[in-house]
Parts: sequence; C-alpha cells; structure tokens
Amino acid sequence: MFSQTDSNTSSPAGDTHATDVPWHVLCAGWLLLTLVTLPAVQLTGPAAGSLAPAELMRSLLFLLGIHCSWLLATPWLWRLCTRWPLGTGNDATATAKLLAAGACIIPLLSLTGWLLGYSLSQLAIPRTLPDNWLHAVTATSLFALPTYIAVIGIGQALAYIRRYRRRGELLAQAREQALRARLNHHFLFNALNAIGALGYRDAERADAALAQLGELLRNLLQSEPFVALREEVAHAMAFVELQQLLQQHPVQLQLQVSADAWDAHVPSLVLQPLIENAVRFASAAGTDDTTISLQFESRDDQLYLQIRNPLGDAAPGMGIGLQASRERLQAIYGEQAEIRAQRDGTHYQVCIQLPLVSSARAA
Repeated sequence: MFSQTDSNTSSPAGDTHATDVPWHVLCAGWLLLTLVTLPAVQLTGPAAGSLAPAELMRSLLFLLGIHCSWLLATPWLWRLCTRWPLGTGNDATATAKLLAAGACIIPLLSLTGWLLGYSLSQLAIPRTLPDNWLHAVTATSLFALPTYIAVIGIGQALAYIRRYRRRGELLAQAREQALRARLNHHFLFNALNAIGALGYRDAERADAALAQLGELLRNLLQSEPFVALREEVAHAMAFVELQQLLQQHPVQLQLQVSADAWDAHVPSLVLQPLIENAVRFASAAGTDDTTISLQFESRDDQLYLQIRNPLGDAAPGMGIGLQASRERLQAIYGEQAEIRAQRDGTHYQVCIQLPLVSSARAA
C-alpha cells in the first residue's frame, strides 16, 4: 500500500507469475475422475451390478489403466494449446488443427489405455485379447471424445492465463522503464540547466560539473534494472558530489547503513530523485543546518530507506521526482512496497519500505 500524509493514496495491481501444473495435482485430478466414473463402469461393465470387492478392484484397475495414458499425455496436449491458442484472432485454424490432432490422439490413447487397463484388470499381461476388443476400443474412443475436449479446454484456459499474466508483466516492465526514463530526463534537464547557469559564474567549476555529469550518465547507461544497495549508494554519492559543485550552499551528508542491508536488491535510481529533492530543499532552507541524513536498515524481511533533510519555511510539493518514484515502485512491487513523505517540524522526511531481497538470492 502506498500512503503519504500530504497526498492521496494509490493502490496498484499485484504481480503474479505463471506456473506449470505440478504432477501431483495432475495425478490427483485423474484419480478423482477415476473414482467418479467407477460406479458407472461397474454398473455397465461385464459384472454389471456386482459389488463384490474383487469386481470393484478389477473395474478400478481398468479405469486406472485407461486414465494413465491420458495423465501422461496431458502436459503434451496442453503444450498443443500453447502452440495453437484460441482467442488470438486465428481461431478457425487453431480449432482445425486441434480437431485433426484429436482424430489421431484419441484412438491412440484409447488403444494404449484400454490395453493397459485390461492388463491391470487381469493382474497379468494377457496372451490373448477378447474377441470384442476392437469394439471395446472403439467404444472407449467415443467415450474419450468429451475427455479430449475437457483436457483441451483446460489447456486453453491455462494458456490464456499465461498470456494474460505475461501481458501484465510486459506492461508493468514498460511502465517501469517509462517512469525510469522520465526520472532520467528530469535529472538531466535540471543538471544541464544548473551547469549552464554555473558557467557564467565559475567556468572551472562548470567544467568539473560536466565531467562529473558525464561519469554519472555513463554509469546510468550501464546500470541494470536492479542493483545491490551498495551500488545504489555509490551512485547517490556521486550525484551528491555533482550537486556540491552546482549548489551555492553545499550540503553535508550523514550516512547510516546496517551491515545486512548493503547487499539488498533495489531498483536502480531509487535514491537519486529523492536525494535530488533533499539537496534542493536543504540548499534553499536558509538555515545553518544543511545536513541530509540517509538511514538504510533491514528488519523483519523488509528494507527501510529513510531520507531526511532540513526544510526551513519552504512548503514541499509532490515534485516530479517523488511522484514518479511513487508510481515506479507501484509498478514494480505493487502493494508490497510503501512510500511515505511528511514534514517533521523544520525537516522533511521520506521513508520507503521494500521487500528485502538479497542480491545473491535475486541472481
């Protein structure tokens, strides 16, 4: 959940990942189908109406053999649904291919399943088959038609869910990249304006600021979407050095990081826009206190990032940096992250709470 004492709250959508159905779930599903169809088979089979334990066991083993072939084929059939999905604008072709595949698959699975089921029901590999085996396999194939349709239907539903989730992941990635680019443009615009103004007053410092900006941009272009907190702090320190060259009233930085937080996995540039705001307010506070406090710690599987700066009498606004940071964290973490910004007397404080993920585990 995202909250802020001086702004409205926003609620993002969660993020999920598609997973394959595990084998134990498939086995449980087909076993349940076997138990459900057992009474019908027992009432219509050779020993119709018999409730003798031996006959029930023979019917159960026969059904297990038939459904075993379908169990083994289910993942392959679902892969066909991924290859020939419905609802993507080519339904006629996909349906024709699935029907053609079914015309070959249903008799094959029915034959292998019937042979396996018959062998299990006899508790031995039969040397001869009953005279009506072909009729029995044909009937089994006809009864298997709804089974094939059901398996394909479930496979199409799973394929749709995977596409939907993947689409959501891609949209979230695109939104995060757009917000990151927005932050980069905001930072570059401000830095170039400040360097241009500095060039009229102190050309030597402006040259040094340009060199520092070039180094920052090089690191920015080479950075991964997620980095260890130690790398993000190093980037933030380089940014502060640039601001020291640009500001008329240099700020002091106070850093406190718990030992187990250094390797935490964080989005790159998560600190830079917030520190940029902190430097701007601290320099314009009009007080002797220009210390910006950075405190990062991990506890209870959460990472806490706190930035505190003097404010003086200025009234802080949302700003592009804070708002874009809020939206970016929302796109990445959803409700697993929280950002709070509030005024505390003559200071302004931003607190970020993220799920704690170590760089080693993320890799």
